[in-house]
Amino acid sequence: MTNISQQAQFSLINPRSFTPIRTILLMGALWAVILALAPISIYRSDQLYPYLLLGISFAALLAGLALFEPRSVPTITMDPEERRRMLRSLYRIAFILGALGILMRLGDWILLRGLQIDMDFLENREKIESAGSSAMSMASTLLVPFSLTPYIIYAVARRNGDKVGKAWQSLGLALLWPALTIIIGSRSMMMMSLGMLFIARMTIFPRTSKLIVWTCVIGGLVLVYLGGLIFLERLTQVGLKPEGVMKLSSFTKLAPVTSEYYRLTASASEVWRNTIFIFTTFSQYYVHGVPEFVYQIEHYSGADQWGAYTFNVFGRASAALWGVPYDPSVLNLPPRLGVYTTLFGPFYIDFGPLVPISGFLLGAAISWTRRCVLRGDIGALSLYIAFTMQIIMCVAINGILAAYGIFYTSAFAAFWLGSVMLRRRPRRSLAATGPRPAYAAPG
Repeated sequence: MTNISQQAQFSLINPRSFTPIRTILLMGALWAVILALAPISIYRSDQLYPYLLLGISFAALLAGLALFEPRSVPTITMDPEERRRMLRSLYRIAFILGALGILMRLGDWILLRGLQIDMDFLENREKIESAGSSAMSMASTLLVPFSLTPYIIYAVARRNGDKVGKAWQSLGLALLWPALTIIIGSRSMMMMSLGMLFIARMTIFPRTSKLIVWTCVIGGLVLVYLGGLIFLERLTQVGLKPEGVMKLSSFTKLAPVTSEYYRLTASASEVWRNTIFIFTTFSQYYVHGVPEFVYQIEHYSGADQWGAYTFNVFGRASAALWGVPYDPSVLNLPPRLGVYTTLFGPFYIDFGPLVPISGFLLGAAISWTRRCVLRGDIGALSLYIAFTMQIIMCVAINGILAAYGIFYTSAFAAFWLGSVMLRRRPRRSLAATGPRPAYAAPG
């Protein structure tokens, strides 16, 4: 049997850093601050029901997140050698899967679709959309999320005094995908990937200096600015002016700019005018989900889809693989297309007035995943970080449906299942051969 003296404490995250409940409250407060500061207004309804449903849904989500929260953080012990062996195995598997996903995505983009490594976002997007799906693109979509996992495992090893992988190697792989999303001008996918990387850094490492925190904050602001510049470049490519986008873009209709915006930009320099534009469009982008949800509740009169809308990717996959009937028109059900409607907008298409129940069940699933992480289940950690990122976005968008969210969730859930099976293999072998002594004195 394993000697008790060989056991060492083992933990995965800082239990009080970036908790889902605190994150929702923080992002809700940020939503209110942005609305107060930005030169925009939002659509308001005369009906109470949409606001009541949204409030109850958020309350149900918070209740679900608290459901499995442990009263005290358990102390986990593990044999150090077994821990290192497990971390190294998971690191190698995740690195191979992530690198393969990136290579397959590049192959699909460049060899099959003819994308150019340049800033012609519109042309690149048209090539991706016009070519449809291929076996390579479908496989790469499920493998790309694993490019983040090696850094997570590296961070866990560092947290527990082990050395698994290299910082430059794991971080470089994690940064490859968000860098590649620039080719197609996708701000949401870039923010999703970098956001999860930031969450991993803040929650796993036992101590984070103020310098790193401020570097991440400033880096985030720079990324928002760069994302705005990407958006401006996309406008230039289609021959639109920023002022026209303020009126024509779908996400600005229910969160329009006020006269204050035009007053601020009337005599401003180009740099200052671009800065105001970027801040304002980011504000519209982040704030518009709530008024869009309210509008959707008022105008959607279709039947409940019971998951066919939010989880449509599984319907499409079933149709492609096994010929299961799938109706693509389900994606056109919302009264306004091309907009975000908070976490709960897609759920309303699926479940109607039962949206609070879906929010509670999602919160409970996240709470259970967090509980497993606190108990030392490293296989669940990547999924927990993805869930946390989706919760950060919930005031604005449904992170499951948007920004590759469903693929991150599916891939990391499969990784969790695979890690459980990997851990059970030695146990079955041990049961068949008998226990092996942890230490044998030389004869």
